[in-house]
Amino acid sequence: MLSDDDRGDYSPTLTPGQRMLWEWYTDALSRVLSLAGRSQVHVIHNGDVCQGTRYGDGLMSNRIADHLRIAAANMAPWMAQPQVKSLRLVTGTGAHDFGEGTAEETVAQMLGKRVSLAYHDLIDAGGGYLIDVAHHGPHTGIREWTRGNVARLYLMDRLLADDPPAHLYARAHRHDSIRVAVYRNHVMHNLIVTPSWQLPGGYVSQVAQSPSVIRCGLWALELVDGGLVDAHEYLYTMDLRRRVTL
Repeated sequence: MLSDDDRGDYSPTLTPGQRMLWEWYTDALSRVLSLAGRSQVHVIHNGDVCQGTRYGDGLMSNRIADHLRIAAANMAPWMAQPQVKSLRLVTGTGAHDFGEGTAEETVAQMLGKRVSLAYHDLIDAGGGYLIDVAHHGPHTGIREWTRGNVARLYLMDRLLADDPPAHLYARAHRHDSIRVAVYRNHVMHNLIVTPSWQLPGGYVSQVAQSPSVIRCGLWALELVDGGLVDAHEYLYTMDLRRRVTL
C-alpha cells in the first residue's frame, strides 16, 4: 500500500532528490515481490497519484498531461510484474488530482484492465477479512511522545460507528507512517497510515512545522486464509537538516 507520489520518472534528467526517491521506490518494490514469492500481489495506491500544479515549487512541468504521464509511468513497474493481479487507485486531494479524482480516473484508464478506481472502498480480501481504504484520515501525532493517540481514537470511533467495522483501515495524506491496533469483541482491528513518496516543498514544510526528518515508503499486508499474518513496513528516512560549522 502506498500513496502521495511525486517521484517524476518521466523526465530523462532527474533531480538528485528524485533519483534518491526512485532508488527507495524500486527497492521497496523488490522487497514486496520477495515477500510475496509466487503468491498474488494486489496493489492499493491510496490517493494523490500525482502532485498536481497548485503547489508549484520543485515541479518538473506545469502541464497536466505530463503529470498524468508521470503518474502512469510511476505505476508501470508494478504492472510489469506477473504476480501483480490488480491495482486500485484511490482518489486523493483536489489540490493534487485536479479535482474530483480526475488524475486517478485518467491514470486508471491509461494503465488498462487490471486497474480500478476507488473513492472509499470496503474490500473483502478473502474469508471475510475487510479492508477499508480512503485517502484522508487521522494525524499520526504532532509530538513524538503522543504519536498514535489521535489515530487510535479515530480507529475506536470507526469501530463504534461502522456496520460492519473493517478489520483494517488504511489512510494516507499525512506524509507520515503509523500503525495502531484496538482489540474489540475478540477481534483485532488495525489502522495504518501510509507515508508519502515526496520530499517536502514549501507548503508541506509549513504545514508540518518544519520537520527534521522525512519518512517515505509503503506497507505490505501479508494475508493468508482470510487473516492478517503481518503488516510489513518498508520505510526510508532522511534527515532534512543541513549541518554547518561556524
